[in-house]
Amino acid sequence: MTSGRQAIAGQIDRLLMTEVGRLFAATLGGVVLIYLVIDFADRAHGFHGKAWGKAVLELYANKAAVVSYQLAPAALIIAAALLVTILSRRGELIALYGVGIRPLRLALPIAAFAALLGSALFWLGEKVVVRADARAEEIQIQRFNRWGDWATYHTGSSWLRGREGRIYHLGPFTDGGWEPATVLEIAPPFRLARRIDARRIEPLASVKGGEKWALFDATETTYALSGAPGGTIQERRADVMQLVLPETPADLELRSGRPSQLPWRQLREQVRRREAAGQRAREYELALAERAAQPVQVVPAALASMGLALGMLRPRRRMPLAGAVAVGIALTMVLWAASVIAHAVSLGGGLSPWTAGAVPGLVSTLIAVAAFRRG
Repeated sequence: MTSGRQAIAGQIDRLLMTEVGRLFAATLGGVVLIYLVIDFADRAHGFHGKAWGKAVLELYANKAAVVSYQLAPAALIIAAALLVTILSRRGELIALYGVGIRPLRLALPIAAFAALLGSALFWLGEKVVVRADARAEEIQIQRFNRWGDWATYHTGSSWLRGREGRIYHLGPFTDGGWEPATVLEIAPPFRLARRIDARRIEPLASVKGGEKWALFDATETTYALSGAPGGTIQERRADVMQLVLPETPADLELRSGRPSQLPWRQLREQVRRREAAGQRAREYELALAERAAQPVQVVPAALASMGLALGMLRPRRRMPLAGAVAVGIALTMVLWAASVIAHAVSLGGGLSPWTAGAVPGLVSTLIAVAAFRRG
């Protein structure tokens, strides 16, 4: 008898996972298609040039990957609410209750599907979405001259803190070097001791004690306290100036681009390098936290949607499918607002990045617990 009930429960789990998977695919496909059509209609006037059709197809193929990744949690939330409504309208929910299956037991296959989806989203984000996002931005800039806020994440120069009181101001990284370059040496307590301005700086070879560097068209200015009243200034020029500095090329290389366009390993490396170089790293650490939280938070979000839909069912009154969609959209907006607020507060220093990344998951967990307890 027990084995028979287990077999029935297993079959019900498979049916529920299949149904929620079907609803999720239909919802996600419909939402993404609507978004892409509206986006194309809004931007169509700016598409021009030779063979623009091929570029537009590539652009929207990459956009489809990015948008699908971003909207997948919302599609799952709506699908979970739709599943409850459809089961209720068919009378299957009452039948399941009649054989002793409770709401929490029904939630298990939904949670399993959400966990699988979260793992797939993390993998796809690392292997596909980060590259698709960067490629879509590249096409918009190079083919259609749409820059957006490109300069915010692809700066032409950067200030870096080196070792032994040294500060670097480096231009863009080009062909293994930086153009232009300024090296400042600060003496205690805080006095400019030497300044080197060069058209280009590039590494030559690793040596004992650091790295050998070549500075092209360099001007070296030394500031000394001795000599004339107020100190002395000496200047030296060279077509190629070679110096041994403790910093390696890896110490000075900061990856440009949006944090969302960097895979997990590069994000962690950029956090370490930026903290060591005195650069702001909070946005990169926040991207790490949010990416780590997403595979986990889709589970309580789906359960919260299911619990809210169950709580809205009424005897002898069928809940319309539009009502289930409205529940899913409302919950999505609540979680989106929590995510945006936590993100902004964390960037301002009010929350740690990892706490901010966990906020949407905590909110959806509280909603799920309250909804199922009420049910």
